[in-house]
Amino acid sequence: MNLIIGDSHILCLEKYNNNIHEFSASSIRGLVNKNSKLLAREKILNLLEKNKYEKLFIMFGKVDVEWVFPYKCKDNNINFNDFVNETLIKYVEFIKEISKYFKKIYVMGIHLPSLEEPEMLKCINTYKSIQNVSSNAMIEVNASSIKNIGSLKFRTEQICIFNKILEEKIHNMDKCNYIDITDELMDKKTNTCKKEFIANMDHHLIRRKTGAIWFEKHLKNLF
Repeated sequence: MNLIIGDSHILCLEKYNNNIHEFSASSIRGLVNKNSKLLAREKILNLLEKNKYEKLFIMFGKVDVEWVFPYKCKDNNINFNDFVNETLIKYVEFIKEISKYFKKIYVMGIHLPSLEEPEMLKCINTYKSIQNVSSNAMIEVNASSIKNIGSLKFRTEQICIFNKILEEKIHNMDKCNYIDITDELMDKKTNTCKKEFIANMDHHLIRRKTGAIWFEKHLKNLF
């Protein structure tokens, strides 16, 4: 039996496997935070204690890049690459911790961003979003609005940096393989996500189309 876990973006795979566990708004930092209010870590560990699995498919990190990083930048001037490296050290720590439960682990690269800056700012500046992400990532609540997160192209570059560093860190880990669909999502002319995958006013890509790419490129041969 396989286990598929991730934040809300993992739901693009629900058509292909009924053993998906989504942890909405969960950051990588929450996976190693025993005091996280979302209890993602506790719920995942409970799953592993109660069930036997062969393969793990795991996708976290979108919340860290698109939500936690801008929030932390409210009060501090933070280098993005340093933030990514620090975050991925925690990710690797968690994956190593749970690796004993699996024969094979597939670490999935995160999806490209979809919304232009004004639309994305509306998403991340809601008070509910601020509360959820702040509590999960152990950041002091700061309700002041974020004014600037960069263009869609700039944020696409950030996601690509995250995935590249993630791939490098996973490369030599026992049992682990890195997989992604970045090339399939990327419009080479604009260096942003192809319009066919973008839903109106939604920071998630269109599930049906995105899931189909994952399945055809990787999962039909791995499940």
